[in-house]
Amino acid sequence: MKSHVLSLLALGASAVMAQDYNTSAPFTLKLESSDASVDGVYLYSCHAGAGIEELCLTTSGGGTASTYFLNESDYNNVEEYPTGPLVWNLLVNIDGVPTNVSSGMTFNYNPGSNVAIPAFGLGGGGQYVGFDGENHMFTSSYYDESTFEPGVYPNTTSNFPLYNWLACWNYFGGYYYHALAWVTAGTPYNPTCTSVNVVRTFI
Repeated sequence: MKSHVLSLLALGASAVMAQDYNTSAPFTLKLESSDASVDGVYLYSCHAGAGIEELCLTTSGGGTASTYFLNESDYNNVEEYPTGPLVWNLLVNIDGVPTNVSSGMTFNYNPGSNVAIPAFGLGGGGQYVGFDGENHMFTSSYYDESTFEPGVYPNTTSNFPLYNWLACWNYFGGYYYHALAWVTAGTPYNPTCTSVNVVRTFI
């Protein structure tokens, strides 16, 4: 088991090295919302399986569990803003030595819902996000599927930002947390969700 975990860590490290990333300064993530119950709360990394963490809600934003980085890519700007995987450092013991392993955020989809659950896993890659001029976190797309017509090749554009963040009670990996989520389109299928902005503050 130990050798399997170490192999996964090595694979994650290799994947990070294969990318051309510039790691940002550390920052916290705080929610803005018209819903007073989630406005002003912070995100922190909460256990959701072996080497897996969701972004749960907390009233305090200090410590390593609430410290994040952006692995900025040189080739994927949205408008003028750099993008790349959102990462968090998972502290593990390798041969008795505490070691930080970069964990990248990905979206996890349930075929029965339009709500995706962001979670960190081994490796520094993942869903590309960015931060606009107001430090609001976004992800992006380069086409609008709602405009598609039968037999007509769709128009594509430069990547444009999307801000479909939610705070929901999520069921993921056997855990049930009040945590960050993402709605792909329309009204969230999960009735516990409320719309939020995710705001970066450098430490």
